[in-house]
Amino acid sequence: MKEKLIRAAAFVLNGFYSLFKLLPVQKKITYISRQSNSLSVDYQLVIREMSRRHPEYQNVTLIRMIGKGFREKLGYCFHMIRQMYHVATSEIVVLDTYCIVVSLLNQRRSLTVIQMWHALGAMKKFGYSILDKGEGTDSSMAKAMRMHRNYTYVFTSSEFCSRYFAEAFHVTMDQMVVMPLPRLDLLHDEEYVRGIKEKIFERYPCLCTGEKRTIVYAPTFRKDGGDFEEEELKRAAEQLAGAVDFERYNLVMKFHPLSQITLEHEGTIVDTEFSTIDFCQVADAIVLDYSAVVFEASMLGKPMYFYTFDYDSYMRNRDVYIDFRKYIPGIMSEDAESLMSAIDSGASDTARLEKFRDLMISRPKSESYTCDIADFFERVLHEKSEKERQ
Repeated sequence: MKEKLIRAAAFVLNGFYSLFKLLPVQKKITYISRQSNSLSVDYQLVIREMSRRHPEYQNVTLIRMIGKGFREKLGYCFHMIRQMYHVATSEIVVLDTYCIVVSLLNQRRSLTVIQMWHALGAMKKFGYSILDKGEGTDSSMAKAMRMHRNYTYVFTSSEFCSRYFAEAFHVTMDQMVVMPLPRLDLLHDEEYVRGIKEKIFERYPCLCTGEKRTIVYAPTFRKDGGDFEEEELKRAAEQLAGAVDFERYNLVMKFHPLSQITLEHEGTIVDTEFSTIDFCQVADAIVLDYSAVVFEASMLGKPMYFYTFDYDSYMRNRDVYIDFRKYIPGIMSEDAESLMSAIDSGASDTARLEKFRDLMISRPKSESYTCDIADFFERVLHEKSEKERQ
């Protein structure tokens, strides 16, 4: 029944959308995201570079989460009308997640849609790779919503990851482009890193005394359902806090923005102000699980540990693309005590970390990852211009 309603709605929306497609295409690149309500660093970097190179082009940003309440969902419906106008009149549309307007509706043949995605590497499965699984979309719903349709190109961070992204987005290998995310440029930008550290230390002075080592724990988001409840993650986080010797360590917890977890434990910092990777800059040890943060963290070369308290259930409900035990660049522990023993020992395999990093993230082709993407956008615009002249 739900699928029939979606198809009926798509028919009506396409009729409405056809009016927007009567409007002329403008010199415009539109960036769409529902990952958060603020502009991502990736978009900021690309827009800044494209504005510098091509001031004649508009860079339009449509950034809004859908929200859970009725009013939020209604508001997003009106936001979709803005999306329709800008998608219909743009030369390029850039996405970092699924977009209803782009995939569900029929697009101009001349439109170039680039899926940048919001995460690096190939770790946890997503999209078409987990249809009908615990955390995945129902296959009939994916078909009705035309999930991840209408993409011209899909960016991935390395050749190794390409086949997994092609599977997740249900595209051909010809559509895959090795193009790591521009935020990687900031990891070794001395001015940026210095500024971030100053802000973190100003907010949390206890982290800059040098008297204690800092552990940053950043678990991935887990959907409630199947044999997993978010309370399980909260219990695991509490057990980790209970195993830490606060005479020797600072503990920072960075839960996913979509997580509803609240945790109060004396000595533990639960931050919502800074990004996870920003906090990794001040970390002495980084504790992850199946999070894509592992790819950025690997670029920093810092010791990583993997707290996989729900390994079996996670593999049933979500799964990962790689042989987890074989590839992860650090020690895996299923309980807090053994995890802290590993951190206490300082155990770290630098050679394995470097091998993992080189496999998952390609080096920039030019002076930076941001410039690589801007170069690619320029090639797309040039090809469009050449076709118009013919």
